[in-house]
Parts: sequence; C-alpha cells; structure tokens
Amino acid sequence: MGEVRAQVPPFASPAEVAIGTFWAFLRVLRVRSVFGVIRKVLSAHPRGALPRYIAAVVGAAFVYGIEQLLTDNFARCAVADFAWTAAAIGAIFGTARAVRASREKDRMVWLLFCAGSVSWLIGQLLRDAAEVGGLPIPSPLVAELGFMTAAPIWTIAFVLLLRRHGQRLTLYALVLDVGAVVLTLAAAVTLFLATTLATDVSRDPQASAVAVLYPLLYVAATAAALSAVWGLPQQEPRGAVTSLFIGLGLNALAFVLYLPANVEGTFKAGTPIDALWIVGVGAVGIAGAQWVEDREDGRNSRLSGAVTHISRMVLPGVVAAACSFLLVYTDIRRVPERFADLIDAAVAFTVLVLATRAGLALYTNWQLGERERRRAEELAVLYDVGLATAGELSLDELAGLVAREATALTGTDGAMVALADTDKNFIVRAVHNAPALGLRSSVGEDLRGVALECLRTREVVVAPDYRDHPDSNPALHDLIASAIAAPLVAHGEIVGTLTAYVSRPRAFSEETLRLVRLYAAQAAIAIANAALLAETRRLARDDDLTGVLNRRSLLERLEVQIADATRHGETFGVVLCDVDGLKAVNDSAGHLVGNEVLRTLARAMRQATRVEDVVARFGGDEFVLLLPRTGPLPAQAIVGRIAARLREERYMWAGQANELPRASFGIAWFPIDGRDADALISTADARMYEDKARARTRRVTAVAEAD
Repeated sequence: MGEVRAQVPPFASPAEVAIGTFWAFLRVLRVRSVFGVIRKVLSAHPRGALPRYIAAVVGAAFVYGIEQLLTDNFARCAVADFAWTAAAIGAIFGTARAVRASREKDRMVWLLFCAGSVSWLIGQLLRDAAEVGGLPIPSPLVAELGFMTAAPIWTIAFVLLLRRHGQRLTLYALVLDVGAVVLTLAAAVTLFLATTLATDVSRDPQASAVAVLYPLLYVAATAAALSAVWGLPQQEPRGAVTSLFIGLGLNALAFVLYLPANVEGTFKAGTPIDALWIVGVGAVGIAGAQWVEDREDGRNSRLSGAVTHISRMVLPGVVAAACSFLLVYTDIRRVPERFADLIDAAVAFTVLVLATRAGLALYTNWQLGERERRRAEELAVLYDVGLATAGELSLDELAGLVAREATALTGTDGAMVALADTDKNFIVRAVHNAPALGLRSSVGEDLRGVALECLRTREVVVAPDYRDHPDSNPALHDLIASAIAAPLVAHGEIVGTLTAYVSRPRAFSEETLRLVRLYAAQAAIAIANAALLAETRRLARDDDLTGVLNRRSLLERLEVQIADATRHGETFGVVLCDVDGLKAVNDSAGHLVGNEVLRTLARAMRQATRVEDVVARFGGDEFVLLLPRTGPLPAQAIVGRIAARLREERYMWAGQANELPRASFGIAWFPIDGRDADALISTADARMYEDKARARTRRVTAVAEAD
C-alpha cells in the first residue's frame, strides 16, 4: 500500500493537528471525501474557536462511527488510542503556540498547560505501546500516572493564572471551591461504591483507588477552571479559559462515567466516552489558539458583569445541592454505617469549606463596597478640582481648595500648596490643618522641605521617615513623621508643589502614589488655568506698560464711585495728570527711555497715594487719580505729595541720572464740578491746562528775570 504520512497543517489550529493526524488512517479507509469537507470548512474559517470545535466534534463522531463499524475489540482499541494520541498532540501544539506568544507573566501559565498536555501524551503513548504495540511496561499504573499527573498540573496552572493577574481573593475562592468539589465528589464516590461496587473494590483495591482518583483529580481541575472563568479581571478575554473549562469538564465527565467499568475491569473501547476524551483534550489545544488570537485582535471580555457575578455562586450552589442530596440519599438507601460515616464526614467538611467560602464572599463584597466608596470620594475630589478650573476662584482660594481636598484624598493630617511667582520663586500660598499638626501658618514664605526634591526631579517624593530626608525642615522633626510631595506640572512647566503630612509614621502605598499623581495633574491644570485667567483679566484691566489701570477700567471704577457717592452723599476727587516734557525725552533719548519715564511716574504715584486711591493711565502721557471720600483740601495735599515725590525721582540716560519731566495736575470734585464722568474729567482737564499754563508763565518769567 506504500507509506502513509499524516498531513498535519502547521500551527493554524489544534483541531487541524488532530484531524491531520487521522489523515493516513482515513486514506486507508478510502473516506477522504469526508475529511475534505472538514478541511474546506476550516480553510473558510481560519480563525476562531467555533470551526475548531466543529472539526473536533466531527472528528470525534467520525472515530466513534469507525469504532461501531469494527467488530474486533483490539481494532476498536487501536482506533481509540490513535485518536486520543492525536488529540493530545493537538493540545501540545496549541498550548506551545500560546507559550511562544504570551507575555512574560503569562508564559509560565501556558508552560504548565503544555506540560499537562505532555503528561497526558506520555500516558497515552505508554498505553499505545502496551495495548496496540504489545510492548511490555513495568506496570499498568505507569501509564495511568501520566493521565493522573496532567490534572494537578493544569490545576496549578489556573492557580498561577489568577495569581499573575493579581486576583488574591479569587485565588482563595478557587482553593475553597476545589476543596468543596473534591470533598463532595469523594462523598458521592463513597456512596456509589458502597451501594453498587463494594465487592469489586475489595477484589482489586489498587485499581479501584486509581479509578476513584481520576474523577477526583479532573473534577478538581474543572472546578479550578470555573473559578478562573469568573475570577479573571473583568476586562480580560475569557474565551481561552472557557475552552479549558469545557475541555477539563468533558474529561471529568468521561472519567466519572468511566468509573464503574474501570472498577469492574469491564471497560471496552467504542463507547461515547471515547468522544468525550477526544473533544476534551482537543479543547485544551483550542484554548491555546484562542489565547493567542484574543491578544492579537485586542479582544475584551464578552461576559457582562452580571453574568460573571452570577457564575461565582454557581459552583458553591451546585456543591450545596449535591451535599443535601447525598445526606438524604444515604439515609434512604440505608448505606452501611462505615460508609455512611465517611459520607457524613465529607459532607461536614464540605459545609465547613462552603461556610468559609461564604465568609470570603462577604469579605470580598465588603472590600468592593469600601473600594467603590473610596472611588466615589476620589471622583468627588477630582470633580471639585476640575470644577474649580472653570470657576471664579482666585489663585489663593484655589490653592486652599487643593490643600484641603488633598488632605481628604490621601488620608493625611494636613497639606501645603506652594505656587511659582513671576520670578519663578516658589511661595507657600495655602496650608490646610496646620494647627492640628502644631504648625504655624507659613503662607507667604519661601518653599522649604521635601517639596524641594520634587522640584529637582519632577517626580513624586515619598519620605516615610521625615527626619531622614535631606530636605526636611529640622524645626518640624518633632511634628511630622512622614510626608509625600508632588510637583504640579501643567503644559510642561512646574506651576507649584503639593505636600501632604502625617504626624505618625506611614508607608504610602502604590495606590496612594497613583492618586497623588492623578490629583496633582488635575490640580496643576486648574492652577494653570486660574493663573491664565487672572493674567487675562489683568491684561484687560491694567495698562501693559505701567501696570496701573487702563482707561476702560478707570471709567468703570469711576461709574461705580459716582453711584456709591450719590447713594451715600459723599465727595471724591478726580485728578488729571499730564507729563509736560515727555515728547522732548522721546525725541532726545528715544521711546525706550520715554517708556521708562512713564513706568517711573506710575510707580511713584502708586507709592505716594493711599491704599484706596486708584491710579490709571488715561492715554499717552496722561494719568488719572481717583480719590474716594476726599474733599478739596485733602485732595490738594495728596497732589502736592505726588508732585514732591516726582521731583525726587530720576531716570537714567547717557550714563547719568536725569530729573523727571514736570507733571501738570488738574482736580475736579464730585458733586461740585459734575455728576457724571465726562463732566468731572472735562473739568479736571481744563484745570490741568490751567496748571500747565501757569507753569509755562512761571518759566517765561523766570527766564526773563534771568536775562
């Protein structure tokens, strides 16, 4: 007939591997047309679990059909062994593909799944050698060892999978679930043996023990798989883990159905159990392919949160129902006392495990509730800071809000916010809860302490022992035990720092560091926006050259002052000031020097006036002073003080100090000289020109007298 080789496709599909291994056998039986149909289905759907499952089920059904056509038990056994070997090879190929494609933290998990598949294959090859090849093996238990070892290896893989994904409580639940299932199944097996197979067990205790171990090990692995299905993080794709659950579940079902015949020694190939093993082991390989494709395609979990939460209680519910059934059935069937005691003990331990599982579930729910409450508080804090971004808070008010909310967010005793000034010096702008820590308010002082390091590194700085930090303030060593500081960075610039303190030693967790980084980023944007808004308002309000109010802002303030004075019957003064010789300075020294003269004039006026007085640049070389609640005599005194101050000021040009040009003043009073802005300014302007004319006359007279 010639050499027949299996046409095994490369790693495209574990199911294709198994079917390709059957290729030679199918050629011998002249039924290539059936396999051709399967290959066409797979080629039309190269990716996805469904075509692979279809191929596995069709292949298993085909093997079962061949078994039914064969009358010789040896031939049936050979076909079954060949199919199981092919399925195991497919499982190895699929899990090996997942090993190669997995990230570092998942690689060991899939190495264990692959090792379990190899263990299964070793057991199957030993069985093939003994049953089909007629080769001697030391003991039939050697082959059984390969099958039995696979289940614990897969169970360990699920434990490692949950551990690698940080599901600590889920891992505890997995252990409890597996324990409850094993205890319940042990009780069920005990009941089964006590009522039907007691004589067979006593005849060959070793074989019976092996037969009992199979369902125990594989049901435990199935329970671990189910725990992994609901225990993975919500966003993780569950297709691969679900396939593993299906595969191990089919194996567990097969071994449970296999138990009576195995104990009696009457098992023969050619039953539907063969198909369960074929599809079950093939599903392990399918899971490996799914794992790779889910990550290549960037898929997320398709299970809703409700389905995941409900599935968490399915296994404990089934176990509890099974325990109830065992107790009732044991009593009805009047099981021998020695077996009944074993069943009662197993059920009692199962109830204890379920009670622990329920306690763990309650603790998990409480922890989730606390986490959600904490998250709600965090969102509320971030919302408040975000709301401040679009609000009307000043920088000092916003700094106080940031410090207060940071204290609540981090669970610390107090917080401090420092902001950069125009010279890039960092000044403390807000301190929250300073008295509780025994601290004095340092608002307005230069920044000190651990926050200096975050200015250098632009990173969050943690000082679990404040005294040991090189930038710590020695005066605070007895008041502060631990601190955490973060730079406030917006648009690539450090706009400030946030420092939180505690009076007792504390090791700040990674979660706290994450929150501080997130909060600092949000607060920095709010502060930068508030500073930008303040600067925009200043530019709209102030004269850009001199820093005093501009014409529009003056007129707005003047209207308000008129309304207030009218309502309260008060008097106020309006002073118009004009720089007489500014044009000569511009012509001789240039406009840059002229601008410096204007800045000097504005600064001198601000310093010579009262806090409540308003200085504004009205245009060009004209300034206006608004003197609230000021009568004629006080107003003239203020103008005289300003004139004297201007005579003392100097500006630099040509390497020497020069006197400022003379300024002319005109004063108008409300309501004597007018009741609206135009009238008051017009009167002040007229009197200013009178002052200018008098000054000109004095100069002419002085020149004439000198001549």
